[in-house]
Amino acid sequence: MPKQHIHKYQTRYHAEATYSKAIRASGDFVFMQGQVGVDLDGNLIGKGDAGIQADQACRNIAQFMQEAGGTLNDVCKLTVYVTDIEYRAPVYVAINRWFAGVHHCSTGVVVSGLADPAFLVEIDAMGVI
Repeated sequence: MPKQHIHKYQTRYHAEATYSKAIRASGDFVFMQGQVGVDLDGNLIGKGDAGIQADQACRNIAQFMQEAGGTLNDVCKLTVYVTDIEYRAPVYVAINRWFAGVHHCSTGVVVSGLADPAFLVEIDAMGVI
């Protein structure tokens, strides 16, 4: 069964995008650890820039989904952690660029810190292929 988007809606925060309140899916689940602005060689990309860090995190998610046999279209849920409310706008611009047309579910959380003080954003993704 393909993904069934339940109650699509337009976000009202910072950037125009369509999300889903829920998704029903069957198939192979893909869970990954939260992705930050670190490339596969362990280099921090975008020191001090939440938007660039989010872009790198999304690049990682895309690669891991591909390695699992899927694409970003198979992502059902993102949880986005930012260390400052002001980072939401640039982070979601990056996310919406990578996930255009996917209509995933999304939760945004502002936290006091992440595993490394240089990390400004972390994105947790779950998919079903």
